[in-house]
Amino acid sequence: MNDIPKGRLSFLTPHGVRRTEAAAVGDRRRRTVPPPLSARDVTLADRRVVRLTAADPEAGPPRLEAEARAALAVHRAFGTTPYRSLFPALVGHDMDAEQPFLLYETPRGEPAARLSYGISTTEQRTVERDLVLAIRLLESVGLVHQGLVPAAVRWDGKHVQIWDLASAVPLGAPRRPTGTPPYAAPEQRRGTGRTDARDALWSAAQIVYQLAAGHPGDPDGPPADLASYRSLELGDAFAPSAETRPEPARILARLMPGPDPAALAEARPDPLEPHRQEYDRAMERKRRAAGVVPDPPPAPADGPPARRRTWFGGRAY
Repeated sequence: MNDIPKGRLSFLTPHGVRRTEAAAVGDRRRRTVPPPLSARDVTLADRRVVRLTAADPEAGPPRLEAEARAALAVHRAFGTTPYRSLFPALVGHDMDAEQPFLLYETPRGEPAARLSYGISTTEQRTVERDLVLAIRLLESVGLVHQGLVPAAVRWDGKHVQIWDLASAVPLGAPRRPTGTPPYAAPEQRRGTGRTDARDALWSAAQIVYQLAAGHPGDPDGPPADLASYRSLELGDAFAPSAETRPEPARILARLMPGPDPAALAEARPDPLEPHRQEYDRAMERKRRAAGVVPDPPPAPADGPPARRRTWFGGRAY
């Protein structure tokens, strides 16, 4: 069923420009995003994209808003850097539409869930490096991906692409019990303490171990046969708590010697700075019209403060 009125779709580009294009709805996409969001192919005038909407009228809108916040933060920080391919490529959005939505370029490759014993050791090491790099970059914009599972990680033969940005939560926010074992860290599943980028390192280690071993690891600690896979650089990420795991930047330095890529990305100008207030005001109006009061910002976690950014909605993390 084509649910785009008159076969035309109006949306804001990531640079804040309104566009209206001929559009036709295609099939639903499985495994691109988990419920309560829904993904469907859409053919625009000159290309095919994926449209994300809220499938559940209650739980869906907050998740879609979380996805939009993270997608815009990632685009603002890395959209003009070589690291943009690690994340879904944002084409446009309209959070004020009758059915709010996000548009992405189509996913690359296939889910990592299908790759056990299907890639070489060299490719496995590239997956490992790209996962740690994505975790470090998200950390640099104050986010932690709490949904890193094989279905959310795609591989095109050269690089990783991470989906389900709705699972990215503010760095230092109180943890809430969530996640699928063995991929979610023990402290994340228990909902204790505050979110830390090292939560996601556990998830990355589990994914890479599964690629190497062909089966899932232990949900609460290092796999019994970890010593058999000496090529894994993430072995120390299986420590039972975030505090006892190495920082993402430290592991990344082993995998990518040289300057910290996150620091290089932070030094680039923000291409959306002229439009930031427009985004923030639009989402603030939407929240107030819906009677939603923004949560207070989380108390600072121990250690150095996270880099502060303001998403649309007026919240700073």
